[in-house]
Amino acid sequence: MSSAANPAPVGQQQAPSRRHRHGKPTVTRRSAVQLLIGVLVVGAIPIVSTARILQANALRNERAHADSALRDELQNGLRELGRLGDDASARVSDLANSPTVQRAVIKRDVATLRRLAAQRPGIAFYLRTKLVAGTQPRDSTQQSLWLTVDGARVARIVASAPLDAQLARRLTRDAPHGRADRLVLVQHGRLVGGGSRLAVEGQTVRFHGVDYRGLPALVPGSSGVRLMALRPEGEIRATVKPYQERVRYAAIGSFALLILVAFLFAGPVLRVLGDFRRVASQASTDGLTGLANRRLLDEELVLEWRRADRVGASLAFVLLDLDDFKRVNDTHGHLAGDAVLRVVGRVLAEGVRQVDLAGRYGGEEFALILPETELPGAHKLAERVRSTLEATAIELPDGQTLRVTASFGVALKDAQATPEDLVSAADDALYAAKAAGKNRVMPQPAGVGPPVGEPERRKPKKAAKRPASTPKRKASPGKPAKGEI
Repeated sequence: MSSAANPAPVGQQQAPSRRHRHGKPTVTRRSAVQLLIGVLVVGAIPIVSTARILQANALRNERAHADSALRDELQNGLRELGRLGDDASARVSDLANSPTVQRAVIKRDVATLRRLAAQRPGIAFYLRTKLVAGTQPRDSTQQSLWLTVDGARVARIVASAPLDAQLARRLTRDAPHGRADRLVLVQHGRLVGGGSRLAVEGQTVRFHGVDYRGLPALVPGSSGVRLMALRPEGEIRATVKPYQERVRYAAIGSFALLILVAFLFAGPVLRVLGDFRRVASQASTDGLTGLANRRLLDEELVLEWRRADRVGASLAFVLLDLDDFKRVNDTHGHLAGDAVLRVVGRVLAEGVRQVDLAGRYGGEEFALILPETELPGAHKLAERVRSTLEATAIELPDGQTLRVTASFGVALKDAQATPEDLVSAADDALYAAKAAGKNRVMPQPAGVGPPVGEPERRKPKKAAKRPASTPKRKASPGKPAKGEI
């Protein structure tokens, strides 16, 4: 069984709950700052994204332009290497057609072959597979031709063009190229003639601590040597940097304009939001007491009823009506009646738990929705609120003070079929409290007697219709004394 928690004493400051806040909610300075920051963040996202996309596209386009230039440089270098190969092929063909070479091969005249090789650098003679004259560079482009006798291969002539750093520099010089572009010869991940190792990742080549954009191509007639055209990445970025800076300045200007617009329109937007929140609050809050209104009470009762059904929890509902409230209005005026209602609202708001909902049901009638509360707990809370209200001195606008009481009717969900039946049961209990002498909580728990005093009799309730206000107790002749209801 869950009962109501001990409430704070009347008049003691208590943090208002989500359900029964006092006053009209407005847009606070913190909310205004959060809104402004949100607008700036939401506006900055497309600005920053657009700027980054434009900068990335500019770099991508510049790299594509660099690839095109490197491809042209590479083709020029390959054409030059092709001419070297053609020259070597012509030399081999001339030697193969030479009668001197033919006689030396047939007679296996090694001395003649060595003399011929010494006169022609880059020429090597093989008798069958054995090198007998000349040398063959390790890194070179080669052209060879076999000599045959009666269909049998007897000798091979090889002409080589060396591939080295000097050739790479000449190729770079002869080819149209950018200011920092270069052509290099690479074999097995090292520069030919230099020995420096290259790290290749996609189209990025790193050596000597510098990143290059590189395009490779295999050198015809070589043993795995590649010609590579390079352009420093720093050169590419430097080319596109002025455009990227213009994009950055444009993004900064756009963001500054966004900030200016946000400050210009922040006031009107916040006022509109404040008005919206006030209208939304007025739709669910009683303007006089700051409690929930009838509409919110009905909605929350249905929601709590469904939740109680879903989780198997208890639910209590309390109706209370101020005793002889019409006499307050008739004797002291409606401003005094409003002051009384405001105090009652404060007593209810401070006397319930945060999970409970206190609201004005209509006129001088109020209601409490108490989730997860059994009948003894609901009766205990109602009795506490009743005694607090009875002991509270209410100061009226004219300086007078008076005290009021209220009658309470408590009902539990367990015995009811619908939320409407629950309200009706609480209403019946409220009428029983009025009939039993007012200023009490009904039904009385077992073992608790009625308050001392003669109960006041009242006419029985009509079945079809409830009167707008409770009948007044017969007043003694003359005006009531000060502070008396």
